Amino acid sequence: MADRPVAERVLDAATRITCDSGWGHVTMAKVAGLAGVSRQTVYNEYGAKPALGQAMVLRELDRFLTVVAHELDSHDDLVAGIRAAARSTLALAQDNPLLHAVLASAHSVSAGSGPGSDNDLLPFLTTDAGPLIAAAKEVILARLDRFPGVGLSAEELDGSVDAIVRLVLSHVMQPGDSPDRTADRLAFIAGRVLRD
Repeated sequence: MADRPVAERVLDAATRITCDSGWGHVTMAKVAGLAGVSRQTVYNEYGAKPALGQAMVLRELDRFLTVVAHELDSHDDLVAGIRAAARSTLALAQDNPLLHAVLASAHSVSAGSGPGSDNDLLPFLTTDAGPLIAAAKEVILARLDRFPGVGLSAEELDGSVDAIVRLVLSHVMQPGDSPDRTADRLAFIAGRVLRD
């Protein structure tokens, strides 16, 4: 772990604590101890716990977006690329310990265990998901110009991709079916929206 950059070690430590015990158990001192740095170093890197949480969520998002970019880049057909990207995203979400920790904390709060700081990460995926949605849109929009048949204006394309990203995020947060079946449905919708 010591070979990794300090910022990554800090995020690794925060992620491990969150996955093992919940975000409410994350303290800068615990993160520092697990990362092998001083508490002041953690504060210097991230400022405060909410910024650390956001950085942790955005790093995880980057892993998802790497998969999306790879799938879109690997297909010559837009709908096939969207299907593959959605399927891979949903499969990754299904097995993602950090996402499960965030969602489990939300479910425990809604089930009556009482409000608490364990639920503080959920807004990064819901009400404060702007950075997440913007990053996902950027990755997708950057790749759409290579697919023929997308006959939308820039404004229509932006709005359509925004809606598709939000739809996928909804299925990540609350899966309704298998990744394969959900990806087929999402690709059908995206194909209808994005094609002439």
